Amino acid sequence: QKGGRRQRQNTFRKLKSPNGLAILVGRNRRDNDALCFQIAKNTDVWMHARGCPGAHVLLRTNQNNYNNEDPSSIYNQECLQYAANLAVFYSDARTETNGAYVTVAEPRHIKKPRGAPPGAVSLRQELMTLIGRPNDVPDELKSKREESGSKNWGVGDESGYRSSGGGKAKNRKRTNQIAKEVLAKKRKEKREKKNRRKRKAGDSSDSSSETDWF
Repeated sequence: QKGGRRQRQNTFRKLKSPNGLAILVGRNRRDNDALCFQIAKNTDVWMHARGCPGAHVLLRTNQNNYNNEDPSSIYNQECLQYAANLAVFYSDARTETNGAYVTVAEPRHIKKPRGAPPGAVSLRQELMTLIGRPNDVPDELKSKREESGSKNWGVGDESGYRSSGGGKAKNRKRTNQIAKEVLAKKRKEKREKKNRRKRKAGDSSDSSSETDWF
């Protein structure tokens, strides 16, 4: 504690991959921000279910075994798939029985867009896309999820607390709606900017341009 102020503790879920690598899963927007900008190292791999709210997932590794030419080579497919399954399971896409797309990136390509709400990030570059299968996560995690009564990601702990009344739930719903509106506006502006650039310079592409928010 500093100056009598209590520091907030992160509440990540801490799991292990089949090969024993640490996996951190954000429980709320504050956790997601901390994973991206305080905890993640360039040798880690970041994941998020595409196109819906969800937890940020961080697959960690040993820096000594990192390969700059192929960042994903340190992980076997089983570890990557396990983390991708978690990314979908802890998202609003968890009811997709056939799986859902998961965006994979290196932490060094994660940015915080100006004016973005807590937990929202954008990517300069993606590493790959996987399909996460929520039904393949361990039964223990499914049981805990059912016991908590959470159907959607972030319900109950999205802002770092469990709601005990309707007021907080309404505020959370309004906050989510505002975030969605900001995201939709940003995407529209990005599409318009891209179209103008194409009309001006032909079918040009910018490899450093950011993808949609996550």
